[in-house]
Amino acid sequence: MATSPYRVLLRSTAVRWQALGGLLAQTTQGAGAIGIILVIRGHHGSLALAGAVVGAVSIAGGLARPVQGRFIDRRGPRGLMAATGIVHPAAIVAIVALSDARAPGAVLVALGVLAGASLPPVSTCMRVAWAAATAAEDRTSAYSLVYLTQELAILTGPLLLSAVIAVSDASVALVTVALGTCVGTLGFAATLAPDLGRGAASGERGAPTFLLRAPGMRALLPAAGLVGAVIGAVEVGVPTFAIEHHAPAATGLLIAVLSIGGIVGAAIYGARRWALGPTRRLLALLAALTVATALTIGAPGLLVLGVVLALVGLPLNPSLTTISLLVDWHVSASSAAEAFGWLSTGLAGGAGLSSAIAGAVSHPGHPRPAFIVAAVAALAATLLVAAARRTLSARTV
Repeated sequence: MATSPYRVLLRSTAVRWQALGGLLAQTTQGAGAIGIILVIRGHHGSLALAGAVVGAVSIAGGLARPVQGRFIDRRGPRGLMAATGIVHPAAIVAIVALSDARAPGAVLVALGVLAGASLPPVSTCMRVAWAAATAAEDRTSAYSLVYLTQELAILTGPLLLSAVIAVSDASVALVTVALGTCVGTLGFAATLAPDLGRGAASGERGAPTFLLRAPGMRALLPAAGLVGAVIGAVEVGVPTFAIEHHAPAATGLLIAVLSIGGIVGAAIYGARRWALGPTRRLLALLAALTVATALTIGAPGLLVLGVVLALVGLPLNPSLTTISLLVDWHVSASSAAEAFGWLSTGLAGGAGLSSAIAGAVSHPGHPRPAFIVAAVAALAATLLVAAARRTLSARTV
């Protein structure tokens, strides 16, 4: 009987500690936005200011990812992870403290930019570290474990925040989450090999624009953006749907079901070695995502929508895993961290743009336009990959 790829990967003590540290390090990704909104609205009474700070975190984080990746390619991840493990939590704690002191909104937005720009690049470092620790045939498991860890953090972060709020308040809860991120990031950094991710001479890596001109990246980056657009539109449609059915409190549960579907999908997808090539797998996964997302449009009630959202989650993380695998095919190892950073930017940008579009076309009592946006994005991703399948299938590195 063949050994499970996950078992092979997790035999490494470093990988086990990195998975644990990475889970803790990413708690602010799941709970940070919620905590900031609760804290600033509680102290300032302004939801608009809270939204502006959260938006600043998100935009700065998306823009910083390729820069962080390029730094990792040049100098390795340990120093950057250690620095972000201190600066990011400090910025979050400063937001709490200065919000309590009723600091001007501009100061809080500036701290949001700092918190976003210093968001620890945990998933990027995981991909680089675990790709180096595995053979090519086990990369599916390695990248699936990246998304599995990330989804678990997104799911457990809000639970930790809520648990602390229940016994204290939102400010203490957000500081607790920030300290957890600090401990997790510094612990993660300590497990990384000092020379991990360092490429050859800088002249061999090219400028960021050269990386984006690679034929594979020209298809993979917009594909990642469109998958992000599915997520962004669904996250607008779900609360609108819950409000339509007079159960706004069900929003968190429905989003959790989507995450659980993603966790199950990642766990199943990475548990075996696939004979089918990654391009054909990606096409099949995106087609399944399109069908599942289209089913949300006609969901008649909360229970049915919950089942459908679980189905949406099943191919969602495997699709992102497969996009990461294709990056391996089209980008040299010396530029991998930067390429993964661009994928993160594409995901964040797609999610943000589709959230804005879905919010513009939806309104209370009419959630279906948001789900239509999600289905159209999934279909566009499928068609894009189908059109570029020859390019994506031609391995270039």
